Amino acid sequence: MGYAVLPGVLSPEQTRRTREVLHRLSEQDDETYGSEELAKLRERGALRNLAAADDAFHPLLESSPALDVVDALLGPKGILNCYDALTLFPGQGRYPWDYHTDLMDVTGVSFPPSRIPGVNVLYYFDRVREENGATWVVPGSHHTLADKPDPDVMAPLSVPLEVEPGDGVVFDARIWHCAGTNHVGGARTLIKTLFTAPWYRPQMDFTRAVPPEILDRLAPRAQRYLNVHNVPPTSVEELRWRLFRGDAVYEDDSAPTRVGV
Repeated sequence: MGYAVLPGVLSPEQTRRTREVLHRLSEQDDETYGSEELAKLRERGALRNLAAADDAFHPLLESSPALDVVDALLGPKGILNCYDALTLFPGQGRYPWDYHTDLMDVTGVSFPPSRIPGVNVLYYFDRVREENGATWVVPGSHHTLADKPDPDVMAPLSVPLEVEPGDGVVFDARIWHCAGTNHVGGARTLIKTLFTAPWYRPQMDFTRAVPPEILDRLAPRAQRYLNVHNVPPTSVEELRWRLFRGDAVYEDDSAPTRVGV
């Protein structure tokens, strides 16, 4: 199918606390940038770079059970592409016109079965059903080489991801999907963590977008996801050190040392 629901991947307390932080940050975003201006950019309710936003989001990069699935599929060198919260407000939605994958740059590219370029994990903080904007996925569509499938063909093949607060969904990032339309009175919020193979460029340079004091206190696993040990060399000495050791440095290795120093 290309996707799986992970019931109760977040504890009730973690779900409650994270939801509260998300609501607070969303209100601050509206106050800082203006809700109307954010809406014009289609960014209202989109909170970016959560690793730098609050400590409540760090466990999703350090200890979430879903990370074991990510590492099993991508191997020990997978990195974070984006870490965002997305809110679907009443009346919003794109179903069924905006089918997409989360790796559009490689859509239609053939990969060996053992090579998965990306894995997406969604965490939900509301009860989600078709009527309030469930995400629609097309099972098995990660195997297609079509780069622009016909929405009229895909719509009858789609299924809604109906989940409870604290549930997660993991899926191959090549699967075709789209957000449903929220027909009810309340907002629907989720957190998106997209992980990729190390050769795929992240949405942000997290080594600069996340303050050093936050990076330093994160667990090695989270530092790896944030690409701390995989940034390009900045000197010939560091390049030679990495070539000698086998390219990038990962969580069990020490920091690069200048050759001859």
